[in-house]
Amino acid sequence: MTPSAPRPPAPSSWSEVVFQGLTRAAGVGILALVATLAGVLFWDAWPALARAGEYRMFTSTSWVPKPADGGSPTFGVLAFVWGTTVTSVIAMLIAVPLGVASAAYMSEIASPWVRRVGAFLIELLAAIPSVVYGFWGLFFLAPVIQRGFDAVGGPNTGGNGILAAGMILAIMILPYITAISYDVCQAVPRSQREGSLALGATRWQTIWRVVLPFARPGIVAASFLALGRALGETMAVTMLIGNQAVIDPSPFALGDSIASKIANSLNEADYRDFRAALVTLALVLLVVTAAFNILARAFLTRLTRGPRTKPAPAPTAAPGEMPDPAGKPAGGGREPHGHVRPAAGANSRPGGARPEPRPRSLALFWNRVMTWVLAGSLVLTVVPLFLILGYITVRGASAVDRTLFTEDAHRPHLTNDQYAQYKAWQQGKAEYPENELRRPVRRGGLGHAMLGSLMIVGAATLLAVPVGLLAAVFLAEARRSRLAAAVRFVTDLLGGVPSIVIGIFAYACLVYPFWLGGVPWGFNGWAGAFALAVMMIPVIVRSAEESMKLVPETIRQASYALGASRMQTTLRVVLPASLPAIVTGIFLAVGRIAGETAPLLLTAGQSGYWPTSPADQTPFLPGYIYTYSRSPYEDWRDQAWGGAVVLLAVVMLLNVGIRLLAGKRVVAAARAD
Repeated sequence: MTPSAPRPPAPSSWSEVVFQGLTRAAGVGILALVATLAGVLFWDAWPALARAGEYRMFTSTSWVPKPADGGSPTFGVLAFVWGTTVTSVIAMLIAVPLGVASAAYMSEIASPWVRRVGAFLIELLAAIPSVVYGFWGLFFLAPVIQRGFDAVGGPNTGGNGILAAGMILAIMILPYITAISYDVCQAVPRSQREGSLALGATRWQTIWRVVLPFARPGIVAASFLALGRALGETMAVTMLIGNQAVIDPSPFALGDSIASKIANSLNEADYRDFRAALVTLALVLLVVTAAFNILARAFLTRLTRGPRTKPAPAPTAAPGEMPDPAGKPAGGGREPHGHVRPAAGANSRPGGARPEPRPRSLALFWNRVMTWVLAGSLVLTVVPLFLILGYITVRGASAVDRTLFTEDAHRPHLTNDQYAQYKAWQQGKAEYPENELRRPVRRGGLGHAMLGSLMIVGAATLLAVPVGLLAAVFLAEARRSRLAAAVRFVTDLLGGVPSIVIGIFAYACLVYPFWLGGVPWGFNGWAGAFALAVMMIPVIVRSAEESMKLVPETIRQASYALGASRMQTTLRVVLPASLPAIVTGIFLAVGRIAGETAPLLLTAGQSGYWPTSPADQTPFLPGYIYTYSRSPYEDWRDQAWGGAVVLLAVVMLLNVGIRLLAGKRVVAAARAD
């Protein structure tokens, strides 16, 4: 009889009790956080929901919060639902085929170095901040679309509208679909592939008949997760959709979305029901995205359980292949070059001749064609990364100068003539510009916004890391308990909540506190840090938990056998062993929030001066990029280019550096979901 493995000793000191209480409290705190988020949104939305019929919320496209004639306002949301739905559908129609094809190529066809490089580039594409996507779309994608409009006689909208917003969303969700689909394709058992090839199938037939059907639940889950991401996207859509509350099926139409309406209007909501109507939009968005996330995880759970035991359906024919009427494999053995050899007697049956199997030349032709199609899909998936990095770097490099880092924004902008002279002076072709008093002009910069972003991100990290690590310890050490399962599930759902919804939550708690009866605290950096911390927690929890799970159980048992307590084992054995991966997860979470804009627009506010304390309005770099990009002044647009280069460089360095130091492939979308 073998001795049983040592069990963790029961708490024997107050420090043990406190430690276990803190870890459990962190896990329960996440449950309370999500419950509070939903409750606060419902509480703030109730004044509008209670009068939904009077305000025609769900029956009208008219959004008139302040009627000119002093009549009753209307808060019809149908136009925003239309814009959100149509842009998401356009994005899915583009992204799903490209993402699945790219994943199939990397998983089944690509050489190891192509697989590694492709996965790395897709990770970088996922790391680009949404405001940078919108900035690039505004100056590169929209003009390209406008040229297409001109070619077919469309209107001159600058390329903005539903189509542009849908295309930028497609680029943004491609990494999610590709990363998760790649992982589920890799999870297909090798025996399935080998069995298909042993029966004479070509590589494309194996992908079409074996790999993709087996991975279908995971691919559907990836699509649902990407759809939830598209529905909640704010900044890129706000910058490109046109912000017109209309329902127009034309491909040239302008539109508006739920998230962009909240971002544009919440700070202007100066009475209770106006604000409640906007919170109602956020509540609708939360319910829809949560539903898609739950469905996605249900499909992923089904995938992990494996295929159900039931008679195999008749195989579907790949393009160019004649299906076997008997529903059996077309060949009974392996032919040279991976072709299908017909089984004995395959062409004879009572009552008539059987259709001829596909010729070898046709099988080879389709195998070559589909190989190139899948490879081309991967190229199309990663091309936007090079377009974004290249275009913003080349166009914005000249805007990065000393004043961008050393000056704030309280100075007046340069006139367009002064700006032109300033750029000529930089090239040594003109004198330094002067103002009306014949004094050298002093150009503003974004140094204060960079410092403000650093303050907010630093405060968010200080708030999120302790809670995230304690909750991860609880999940890793009590992984089979029902409470841990509930915390894990809710943490995953929190990771899929749109950032604009989290911004609304922080606004209702720390900017316009619902418990103070309408007494505002005003914009402040702590509110922004709280919103970003809520976004960081799911990433830290899941990455830290997974890294702690990788610590072998035998090491824990050895520690217990030597008399160590649970707290000592966790602090001195498990955490040190998993520390590199935990640090990687923390830095990836920092990179995730470094470019966030939407929640900070609703919480931190903006200031043209150097920040002194998070208790005051705190400027942040992505907000200035968003504001200046739409300015008519060339000076401010130039500063937006410089700010975009700096933001993109910081985020890319964080992601590239951490992944190189980690020494392994880490796909953020797959890890979180």
